[in-house]
Amino acid sequence: MGARPVVVFALVVGCLLGGVVGVSGAAAEPIELENGLSQSGTDDRIDVETRLSIPDSTAELEITIPADTDVTAAEGFERIDDRTYAWTGSTATPSLEYEYDATVRGTHRRREGVTFVANDEWALVRTPSVGVSWRSTDTDSELLQTNAVDGEGIASTHMAYLGPYTEHTSSAAGQTFRLVVPEAADLREDPDEILGAFEAAAERLVIGSRPDVFAIAAPTAGQTWGPAGVQRGPGGDMWVRDAERLGTTRNTWIHEYVHTRQRYVPTDATRWTVEGMADYYAALLAYESGDVGYAAFRDRLERGTDPQYDDVRLADPGTWSETTADYARGAQLFAHLDRRLRADADTSLDAAIAGVNRPKRELTQRRFLSAIGSAGGTDVRADTERYTETTATPPIASRSDHVAAFGGPDIRRSIAETAVSGPYRTGPIDPPELVVGETLELDVVAENVGTAAGGFEVELRVDGEAVAIREGRLDAGVSTTLRFAREFDSTGEFELAVGTERAAVTVREPAGIEVVGLDVAPAAPIPGEPVTLRATVASAADRPAAGEVTVRADGDPIATESVRVGEGTVTVETTVSFDDPGEYVVSAGGQRTTVSVREDAASPGIDPTGLDDQPGLGAGIAVIAVLVALAAVGRR
Repeated sequence: MGARPVVVFALVVGCLLGGVVGVSGAAAEPIELENGLSQSGTDDRIDVETRLSIPDSTAELEITIPADTDVTAAEGFERIDDRTYAWTGSTATPSLEYEYDATVRGTHRRREGVTFVANDEWALVRTPSVGVSWRSTDTDSELLQTNAVDGEGIASTHMAYLGPYTEHTSSAAGQTFRLVVPEAADLREDPDEILGAFEAAAERLVIGSRPDVFAIAAPTAGQTWGPAGVQRGPGGDMWVRDAERLGTTRNTWIHEYVHTRQRYVPTDATRWTVEGMADYYAALLAYESGDVGYAAFRDRLERGTDPQYDDVRLADPGTWSETTADYARGAQLFAHLDRRLRADADTSLDAAIAGVNRPKRELTQRRFLSAIGSAGGTDVRADTERYTETTATPPIASRSDHVAAFGGPDIRRSIAETAVSGPYRTGPIDPPELVVGETLELDVVAENVGTAAGGFEVELRVDGEAVAIREGRLDAGVSTTLRFAREFDSTGEFELAVGTERAAVTVREPAGIEVVGLDVAPAAPIPGEPVTLRATVASAADRPAAGEVTVRADGDPIATESVRVGEGTVTVETTVSFDDPGEYVVSAGGQRTTVSVREDAASPGIDPTGLDDQPGLGAGIAVIAVLVALAAVGRR
């Protein structure tokens, strides 16, 4: 018996969860973990309560607490080993209570003291690092981890202060600054002045991303701190002794601030750059702001010429690890490179550093030399190699040479954002991994941080070939954002370059698609009743996909539609009816299910007459749908 198809197709937004389509809007419920910190009755320790809120989609979960902890209570957890605890599932809000070593003692460049401390009145501590592993039925499951102080105090991602305090805030250059001044501190400088120094540094330094800053003024009364300040973690958490001064060439507030801007991972050969860069910029900004004269700036750099560093090779930490050569000789070398880059290549150290200052990416000696060479040429690269790999000492510029190099316009170029557009998806993308047919868009910021107006030229190069150029002129202190776009019509690995900045682009063919779910509603209709078939389609790989989906009933195709999947899933929807009772197998891709048409009187308004003679779909099936829409949902 034949039937004539009248098809309605709809492609609606959805995502797959346990084989069921969830139509747009429902965000995955995260696993929430909060470390509650409080004072302990045990010397040099604090109490921690790690509290979790676990969604129903979580099947299993384990946490790993820091070493050298003493667990005092557990609810909803069972012990696996000294540090690992498994969730029992008995409560959705399990918790673990333990004492945590808060005081950290050691030697910092031959100076004995503490780096973090807990005493009877207050504590300045590291937040505990708690590892979490879990299994979930939700493919979008994620962990939201926070820290809090139970009682008086304040916590950030990597540091916390327990005790009474006052918080001061400001913002500049897209950064927010939070200065925590404990009641126990005797702050030498005015909080507004400290925030002003942060703001000026944020606007002056164009060396990479600007994370929000959480700074604690560490009380010095009764404490022997090892370092004058510490920055911890990949973001903006830091503390500085309350007695530290602003407006000097050894400004610890700015030194630690520079560390918050360093996102790269140093190797042994470039480990000196961490402290050398921070010391150099702390001294340079004090000079540029007028807080010190050039003589004081030069005196600070001349520390690198001390005879105790005669055998130092910066690229070999074994020659300086017990000294402060990375600070002193490192700052001296950065000053030399900055002046040469400005004088000989009309660029700056900032621009060269910005090109390699990438989160979680290693800064090898080769990458460092390449960045300096790309910015300044072979002679400056040779200088860098010589002064890092031999015991040679870089020269220190005279005032006139410094002014000649640093005056005038200074145009910085940086890739602010990469985005993708095209037939599959639109939005930010990092790293830039595309498929053929997509367009990579780059927002490039040109900023004049110099003292005078000047023209600029920004060139986009792909594998060394110039493909676009933008020109303009900027007044001092002004920036502009330029948009570049490049469509890729072939696969391969490509290098995009803007000035000294590089971006590696991978382009592959679109992946194939796969049907990951097939639903019918209702599953047991009466003859002639419309039945909705929904096929959930996903990429078969970790990139956008394209292909065709064919929906069949008892092996006969109902309709075939081309589908593109960006991120997430799309849903192909069609409506059919069956005019005879019986079992019908419907399928799409590798998914199949059965529709059981039960006995019932003929539905009013449906005339099955004449359907027997229509070819194309097996007996008893009437397809009553047409393709009307195609939509996709993406996970950002």
